[in-house]
Amino acid sequence: MPDQQHIHSIRIRAILLGLILIPWNCFWIIQMEVMWYIAQPTTISLFQNVLLSLVGVTLLNSIVKRFAPKGALNPAELITIYTMLCMTTAMCGHDMLQVLTPILIHPFRFSSPENNWSDLFAGKLPTELMVSNAPEAVVNFYEGGSSLYQAENFNAWLPVVLIWTAFLSTLVFTTMCLNSLIRKEWTENERLSYPVVELPLAIATDPKKMLWNWPFLWGFMLAGGIAAYNGLGVLDPDLLPEIPVKKHDLTALLRDLGHPWNAAGNIWLGYYPAVIGMAYVMPLELMFSCWFFYFFWKFERVIIASLGLTPLVGPQYISQQATGGYLAIAIGALWFGRNHLKEIFRKLTGRKSSLTDETEPLSYKAAVIGVISGMTALVLFCWRAGMPPWLAFVYFALYLIIAAGVARMRATCGPPAHDLHYAGPGEILTTCVGTANLGGESLGLMSIFFGFNRAYRGHPTAHSLEGLKLAERTGGSQRRVFIAQMLGVSFGCICAFWAILHLTYKNPSGATWLLSVPFGGGTYQRLQGWVGHPKGADFTAVLFYAIGFLIVALMPLLKILHTGIPFHPIGFAISTSWSMEHVWFPIFIAWTIKLAIVKYLGGAGYRKYLPFFLGLILGDYVVGGIWSFVSLATGEKMYTVWP
Repeated sequence: MPDQQHIHSIRIRAILLGLILIPWNCFWIIQMEVMWYIAQPTTISLFQNVLLSLVGVTLLNSIVKRFAPKGALNPAELITIYTMLCMTTAMCGHDMLQVLTPILIHPFRFSSPENNWSDLFAGKLPTELMVSNAPEAVVNFYEGGSSLYQAENFNAWLPVVLIWTAFLSTLVFTTMCLNSLIRKEWTENERLSYPVVELPLAIATDPKKMLWNWPFLWGFMLAGGIAAYNGLGVLDPDLLPEIPVKKHDLTALLRDLGHPWNAAGNIWLGYYPAVIGMAYVMPLELMFSCWFFYFFWKFERVIIASLGLTPLVGPQYISQQATGGYLAIAIGALWFGRNHLKEIFRKLTGRKSSLTDETEPLSYKAAVIGVISGMTALVLFCWRAGMPPWLAFVYFALYLIIAAGVARMRATCGPPAHDLHYAGPGEILTTCVGTANLGGESLGLMSIFFGFNRAYRGHPTAHSLEGLKLAERTGGSQRRVFIAQMLGVSFGCICAFWAILHLTYKNPSGATWLLSVPFGGGTYQRLQGWVGHPKGADFTAVLFYAIGFLIVALMPLLKILHTGIPFHPIGFAISTSWSMEHVWFPIFIAWTIKLAIVKYLGGAGYRKYLPFFLGLILGDYVVGGIWSFVSLATGEKMYTVWP
């Protein structure tokens, strides 16, 4: 047996390998999600691209282990590479730099006499943080057929990329310092399950045992076979008709029923094998709550429409309730961990405490200084850009609370997907305070911050905490993993900017529809409404935030009084989302299967069939990933597994 120190060490070469993989990882994401818009691996809880990288590195590592055992990576090092790529993917993903990049250039291309943006936005946007004085770079970005490396393009973007890389690194560092303060409470004291890490942990620690498990192989072959068949069907649809595992739009059925049933919105039906596999590890109550509350929201829309109240409550009343729920989840977690926070305070003030922090990502003193310093830097950045310090502090305090809510939700239950669209701090402040009561410079900066607040599907805070959990399970150094994650964030930002700009400038038609319309255009149309039609505080919205908060906060008390109630508060918060439209039916399938297994076979039955569902995930991801690589190699759009 190798010595114990070698098993748990994280050597520099593992971190270097992670850094080498980051540019390729960013290029793959941007090509698939932005340029071709055929796959969205960063909108699901378990990143497909990162899991594929882990599988590839593990396979190569098994060869190295056979011929040069001392040169092989240990499980802690494999997990370090995995978590670095998770952090990079979160930064490069559909809810971070893909949104922020076009926001930094869009108004300087699309200002016109019709929309009057030049006058409307004058003095309200921090132009020194944007590509504002480089007309050639702006034109080339949207018309394409150019190159990032031309002087007029490169020089325009270089300072902007460096500024926002520093800003986002500071932002994520602050959330990671917060993770250092709560990690022990959630992971060791409360023993949260972190379901999302089950499959990466199995791949890194004992891949042979997993591969030679027959339930796992059956799941892998079933999901992989469907993905292989459907991929071949893309090449010849007439010869191989598709096995319908992706979404099917049933919205027309409600539309045909007329008012008020058509107010329910979209209804999609899908059978994603990977989602069924991910849902299996969720608690039964959460699985039930996801699909139950999904229809609860549909029914609420119908009732509101039938009463003629839709104009009164506004279009966002459901997402406002969900936002209140997320805030309740985070604040509730801090409340239940208050004894741990008290012990941290005692330790910091020099009083007797049972807490030790030698194995934590940061010492508690360093973590507190990190949170304070990070918040101070973010507030000063906003102040310099024209936002009052008090407003900047409230904005980022809300951001940290939502980030903690996302991390807590994933650590507790690990749903396959979650998002919370258009419900971040900017939305909360503009509705609760009113756009008329916020300065134009503040509204302009909050519009740019929409680049990392459009949704919360691949939030780096949650992935950082899950990486620390994996480090604990594999015996790796928490502090080295923390450093590796920060390298993944900062270098990942630079590589993500590079991939977006390189591919966009090179593209013959320039910026894609995704960059131009929903990401860039949607942001400034909203700012146009804020500035052009200022409004006061929306007390109806405040009421819905409060309703969502109270429902989630009081649901645990209701379960204590009536133990048979099958509702989970997290299910209420996440079931309003775009993602739930895709995953509610796979969750329902997994709930039905798991309920039967647990009822008739108990916990032993659950554990016996768990490998089958992990096989569904890996089979779907691996074979779907192979089709992605074929796409990159041939330049042709192939089959994708999500969404």
